[in-house]
Amino acid sequence: MSTFTKQNFIDMLRKAAEVIEKEHVALSELDAATGDGDHGVTINRTMKAVDEAVVESAALPLGELTGAVAMKVMMCDGGSTSPLLGSYFMGFGAAAAGDELDAEQTAAFFEAALAGFYDISKAELGDKTMMDALRPATETLAAKLRETGDIKASFTAAAEAAATGAEKTKEYVAKFGRARTMGERAIGHQDAGATSWKHIWAAFAEAL
Repeated sequence: MSTFTKQNFIDMLRKAAEVIEKEHVALSELDAATGDGDHGVTINRTMKAVDEAVVESAALPLGELTGAVAMKVMMCDGGSTSPLLGSYFMGFGAAAAGDELDAEQTAAFFEAALAGFYDISKAELGDKTMMDALRPATETLAAKLRETGDIKASFTAAAEAAATGAEKTKEYVAKFGRARTMGERAIGHQDAGATSWKHIWAAFAEAL
């Protein structure tokens, strides 16, 4: 598989929304150990908005579709997740070269989304946040795409990197959110946000 299409993107987002719907209760339970216990609710609400926007705007060109998703996400009541994912989808729009992307363009597409996310988040690896799964997944995806040109295999590798990154958050002291007040007591608990991205990247790979 050497081409990434708008339909692939739509399928991935719809599968991610489906998976988060299934996992949102467990995500809130995970969040309750170190945070407010509502991450599952907010990420599920946000991904529902993604799914609705994709259905409503599927006929638009890829760059316009990502903008429509971003606007829908930012207008939904998703707590801090809404601006983060809104910026993520706005980032995609900056690198949507067409409705069909080759391996290099796909790498740039997802790197631009990560850059948009970072503009709002400012979190680094090891801060016990979504970034601990999102960044290694994106970097792995881009590296594999440039090395092999294989879209499917690259997303599979990215999903594995996201899962590893989420698991590693058990080792970290939190630098953001309510969990940061726990200090070393947060060690041993996996970050809910990183775990949600583990599920999202697994859904991305499955959808392909």
